[in-house]
Amino acid sequence: MTIRLSYKLVGAFFLILAIAVGAMGLSRYLFSLNFKTYFNQVAEERLQGLVPVLQEAYRTTHSWASVTNDPQRWQRLLSEALDIRKHTPPPPAGAISPGSPDTYGRPPGPPPDGMPGPPAMILLMDAQERSLLGHPSPDDPRRLVAIEVDGQVVGWLGWHHHEPFKSGPPAALLARQTRQFYLLGTGVIGLTALIAFLFSRHLLGPIQRLARVTRELTQRNFTVRIAATTSDEIGELTNHFNAMAHTLESYEQMRRQWITDIAHELRTPLSVLRGEIEAIQDGIREPTPQNLTSLHAEILRLGKLVDDLHLLARSDSDQLQIEWLRVAPFSVLKNVTETYRDRFVRKGIQLEVVPAPGMDKASIRGDGDRLAQVFTNLLDNALKYVATPGKLAITGAADQQTLTLLFQDSGPGVPAEALPRLFDRLFRVDPSRSRETGGSGLGLSICRNIIDRHQGRIWAEPGILGGLTIGISLPRWPQ
Repeated sequence: MTIRLSYKLVGAFFLILAIAVGAMGLSRYLFSLNFKTYFNQVAEERLQGLVPVLQEAYRTTHSWASVTNDPQRWQRLLSEALDIRKHTPPPPAGAISPGSPDTYGRPPGPPPDGMPGPPAMILLMDAQERSLLGHPSPDDPRRLVAIEVDGQVVGWLGWHHHEPFKSGPPAALLARQTRQFYLLGTGVIGLTALIAFLFSRHLLGPIQRLARVTRELTQRNFTVRIAATTSDEIGELTNHFNAMAHTLESYEQMRRQWITDIAHELRTPLSVLRGEIEAIQDGIREPTPQNLTSLHAEILRLGKLVDDLHLLARSDSDQLQIEWLRVAPFSVLKNVTETYRDRFVRKGIQLEVVPAPGMDKASIRGDGDRLAQVFTNLLDNALKYVATPGKLAITGAADQQTLTLLFQDSGPGVPAEALPRLFDRLFRVDPSRSRETGGSGLGLSICRNIIDRHQGRIWAEPGILGGLTIGISLPRWPQ
């Protein structure tokens, strides 16, 4: 069974409330217990004041007869030992004094329950705890104080020990506390229920909206957004969700464009191959070496496109194998440029490599073969797109943290509006001319993925030679 989050929140609130109510109930119980202990201690201390008087009376006759047979003496002894006026502050003006009738002419009442006062509340027993004075009931709990004479217990002194909270002012105090406890508990429960309801709505509202738009995302509706109404963690989660939805929308657009572009790129060489082969089958064209060379060129172009797509897919899924070693990028660049120098000369493009002092020894953590692949793509692009006569200048610089390479050509340049998309897959500034030169629009995308795997950066900007500048920045090997 699934329990809704709102029920969990309300349950948590009421669990905290139950703990608070339990603590209040425990405090009430402890108060009652401590109050009873206080009453017993006070009563016992007052009885201790009567013990010396009774000890002296017993020594005189060596029995309790002088006390039990003379009720007036018993009352006199109690009055001397338990004088209430010695233990209570003087009454305020106009108040009823002890021993005087109240305003209705009634005799004064007994002291608070649990306090020894009138003789009827005092118990005198012999050494065997047989009652001599006073008549306790069998179920009346007693507290006894020993009366010793010459080291021998000759009697016991006690009092009718009623529960202090059953009557009198203590009972009224406890009743007031109980009423206040129930009123406070009822108010706290009602307030807690209201707060739990409002808080759960405040908290669950954005979560329910997030759940609703998340279901829409699963249905491939990537245009959904949700307004952030708070600046707390829920608002932060909402902002992250909107960012995720925007990213998914961008990826969906890229995916659709990617599929469209791939289909278009594959359709062109396949159409050429199909037309050439059907022409040969129909006898319109002869299978001459020249025609077969044209078919072979289209197959090579199609194979290059498939290889680039495969490499790009592997780099996107982090399956591109990188052998991390200490590599000097400029040394790798010089080796690559040497293999291209004759081709640049035949094309009429001047190739110039100008390293900064110490550039040959500047190293990074990377893969030399993958860096060579980046440099090869950049040199291929220069051969394809730089107008002749032209120039390609490669410069390098290094500081303590980074190593930078700049590929600057003499043009033609790239329109400013095309620079941000230059590294997009299958993007070409001049699609018709790119197809004539065999470009697939994947070379710069592959370069960007490889440089990203090296924690570097690659960018494009207008060049000082009138064409395009491709910059590469890589973090250096720690000194």
